[in-house]
Amino acid sequence: MRICSLLPSATEIVYALGLGGQMVGVSHACDFPKDASTKPVVSQSVRQITHLSSEEIDGIVQQARANGNPLYWIDADLLRELKPDLIITQELCEVCAIASGSVFETVAKELDYQPEILTIRPNRVADILQNVRNIAAAAGVPEQGQEVAGSLEFRIQAVIDGVPRDLAKPRVLCLDWLDPLRNTGQWVPELVELAGGVEGLAVPGGLSRELTWSEIVEYAPEYLMVMPCAFEPDRVRQETADKLTTLEGWAGLPAVRMDQVFLFDGRIPTRHGPRVVDVLEGLAEAMHPQRFAGITDGGVLSRERP
Repeated sequence: MRICSLLPSATEIVYALGLGGQMVGVSHACDFPKDASTKPVVSQSVRQITHLSSEEIDGIVQQARANGNPLYWIDADLLRELKPDLIITQELCEVCAIASGSVFETVAKELDYQPEILTIRPNRVADILQNVRNIAAAAGVPEQGQEVAGSLEFRIQAVIDGVPRDLAKPRVLCLDWLDPLRNTGQWVPELVELAGGVEGLAVPGGLSRELTWSEIVEYAPEYLMVMPCAFEPDRVRQETADKLTTLEGWAGLPAVRMDQVFLFDGRIPTRHGPRVVDVLEGLAEAMHPQRFAGITDGGVLSRERP
């Protein structure tokens, strides 16, 4: 089967299923595992936004939304050349990946055959695990889907079993963007709960939203998890220094006073693939180092402080 993935999380799932050799096309953002970057790139960003400031990136996104303009486009000529049997797309976030509507439109207009198009839209952890099974079934390897999903469920349960039950749940804040400030949504607040904390400013399965600094100060998080969407670790560290540590009242936050500010690789938490469990383990290690010391391999959770 010839598989084309238009979002990084699906690409990671395809490789986790052992189907990397059948991957014929990926999106411009598919960078894990490393072999994915060797595949033909089918989708491109309308604007090169990676070197802009957080505020500038947010401005571009908001303008595109207001005008109804897409942020991404599909290379139709390349898609015709690749002739995929299965195309995986999403209906979750038009900022992170090309929307499914554009995929259906391009396929109908540009291809002289009808490939299977699988659209995924996860909101909770269970949805992510089901997507593993769904992609495996669409690719003709349902048994491998059950195996991969089962191994992820085993790791999730290990965290749940290891979280202390005799301690009060600390207040946690996960930041998905720093200028403007935004919290996390969908599965991340649920991961916080599974790791033994409470995300009082977010709703498990809900949407991310803008926060005011005064709202954060009033909430007084005991743990602050900084994970700006799509930013690699060095950029996360720099953004934290530039955007957060200079805010009035920063030093007074309980998380800062107790040295409980943690930096995450921003490319991982927002991806609804197998590494979402890495994020769970990173949260557990950050909040319960005595129970989970070393559970992460250092890839998702930075050992450095801002």
